[in-house]
Formats: sequence, C-alpha cells, structure tokens
Amino acid sequence: MPSLCILKALDPESAGSPEFRYLLAHLHLEARRLFETVTLLENPTELPPTSASAYLVLGPQNVLLLAAILGAMRDRLAQGAAQVRPTRLTDAGIALSEPIYTMRGFERVEARYLAAPRGGSDLVPPSLLPATLLTAEALNDLLTRASLERLLRDPAPLAPLATPTEIPGTIETAGLCHEFIDYYGEVREDVVPFLPTGARDVLEVGCGRGVTGAYIQQRLGCRVTGVELHPEVAADAATRLHAVLVGDLQTLDIPERFDAVLGCEIVEHLPEAAAFLTRARELIRPGGRIVLSIPNVGHWSVVEDLLAGRWDYLPIGLLCYTHYRFFTSKTLDDWLRRAGWERFAIHPQKTELPERFDRLAETGAPLGFALDRESLATKGFYAVLEG
Repeated sequence: MPSLCILKALDPESAGSPEFRYLLAHLHLEARRLFETVTLLENPTELPPTSASAYLVLGPQNVLLLAAILGAMRDRLAQGAAQVRPTRLTDAGIALSEPIYTMRGFERVEARYLAAPRGGSDLVPPSLLPATLLTAEALNDLLTRASLERLLRDPAPLAPLATPTEIPGTIETAGLCHEFIDYYGEVREDVVPFLPTGARDVLEVGCGRGVTGAYIQQRLGCRVTGVELHPEVAADAATRLHAVLVGDLQTLDIPERFDAVLGCEIVEHLPEAAAFLTRARELIRPGGRIVLSIPNVGHWSVVEDLLAGRWDYLPIGLLCYTHYRFFTSKTLDDWLRRAGWERFAIHPQKTELPERFDRLAETGAPLGFALDRESLATKGFYAVLEG
C-alpha cells in the first residue's frame, strides 16, 4: 500500500491536550514506517480530491496503534480484505501476567497476540470505531450510506446493517489497539485516607471533570473547590463540585483558605514546581495539609526499559509526555527540603515486583549491581506536607 490517509475525529479536549497531540503524532510516525506517503486529516467533512490507497478511520477515542499492528492490518488489506479492525486490549480476553506500564510492555503483549492463531468472523469488532483500516473502494461504498462525520463518530453508523456479514466487502480483524482512559475522569479514591480528618474545605488542583472531588465531598462531607486549566473540562467539573476556578493556580486570585490542597500527578508537569509548593502553602489554613501524588521513575517497568535502551513517552502514566521532572524517593525528599519543608511524610504506592528481579539481584550482586526492591516495586508516592 503506497499511500495512507488518516481520518481522525478529534474532540476539543483532546485537540487541546499536548499529551494526546503527541499520541496522534506518534501514530502518524508509525504509519510513515509502513506507507510511502501518509496524510493526516482532523475532523474532515469530506475526502480530499486525491484518493489514497488505504484509509485509517479513527474515532474520537485516543488509541495506541503501533507499527506492528498497522503492518498486520495493511497485510490483511493486501490479501483481499475490504476492512481490517484491531481488537481493543480490554476486549481481547488476554490474561496479563503483569500490568502494562510502558509502550514496550504493550509491544510485548501485542507480539504474543500477533503470534497466536486468530481468525473467524466472530472475532471481528462490531464497529468501525475506535479504528478501522479500509480500502478506498470500501470507504467510498460506506460514504454512500452515511456521512464521513457520522462514520468517524457514530459506533453504529450503518444501522440497520448490524452485523459485519451484512456490510459489503470482507471485514477482518488484526492485532490490538489500546484505548486510553479518560485523562480527566479518573476517580482517585486512594488519596482520601491522607486528607485531614474533619476537613471542611479542600482545594483540588488539576481537578479534571471533578469526579475525584465529588467522591471526596461525598466521603468527607466537605466542600471541594477545583482548579482546572482546560475550560471545557472545568465546565464539566462545575456540575459536580462546590466551585471551580479556571486557570493556573499560580496566577489565580484565590482569597479563600483551605484545610487541604490536593494535587494528583501535578508537580511533575510544572516547569516551576517549587513555586507551586509556595503558592499551595499560602492557601492552607494554619495546621492545614498538602497532599500530592507523584510517580516514581525508579519503578521496575521504567528501569527494565532503560536496560533495553528504551524510554518511550505515553499520554498517561509514569512516562507521560508532558513530565518536566522525574522523582525517586530520595530526589522527592531532597526537593521538598530544598523548598523549605521539614514536616512531611512520603508513602509508597506499591505494586507487585516480577520474580525476574529477584533473579537479577542474585546474579547481579557478585558483579557489583545494587538493587533496591522497595523502589522497584513502587509506582508512585503520596507526599503529605503539614503546614
């Protein structure tokens, strides 16, 4: 297939997110490894005059599609399929031996999936979305039945053509795609035990859609005020929280004071993180508390990738594309002390450590390698700062 046109439905939230702009750029790069020319069109309403050999339809979902999967999909088209759809990782029924933390981890899972025998119409995902690779002829046929905008956004644009066998052309499946969770909609129940008992007013910085704040309000019976940079997301949060402020914490005028300031995965994204701590300290009442959740770059998944010569950014997680700084327990302790804090505690967020690291400890010790099992098994930290 010499040419590919990527047709991407992009919602304002993702369009304004540097993390998901990166994901789309990475997918574009992966496609260029396989096709002679690649064109990317965002929110197209019609096809360009010059037709491509194949079209990749991407819905508004933010999905990871790597070169191996795109190659498998391309090969199915070359063998005569009209449409090829990857299976979402969550729908594949794969028993994971360990969680996927990095891009390399996903590559290992997809390699095993591609190597296993697959086939049969019952395995074909029922919708064009979140991703389908089509021949030009197949896409043009679909466009006689539904608009391009509907094809890109409606999971069932061809109803009542409900099953793949009723849709003209052969539809097959190949490989996996990973659909990322809602960046702004994760409920962080785990932070509640670190908030002060009896808190009446909590400020959540980077509140997203306000789902964590709403959970805190329900659990603690307090008022949560959110701070969110993204206006569309902030509007959603305003339906759940006591109040929402749109903008940067460090420039907003906030006359109120709070019993606690909460920031989940915030400081690693800030170019001036020390200034954030200073501002947060100004906003807590005497005896108040700051609670932070911060990823650990010493986690086994990152260390193992480095040993393999890899450091791959993703839109979410330990190696998020917009991280300015990275922490271990020691660097976090040093950073807080340099910022003038003395009364604080750092609690690990623990994960399982694969047995192969114990074997590494046994074989590496005679060679002089040090291995910190505590750090390797720690995904992140809760930093609890007392005012």
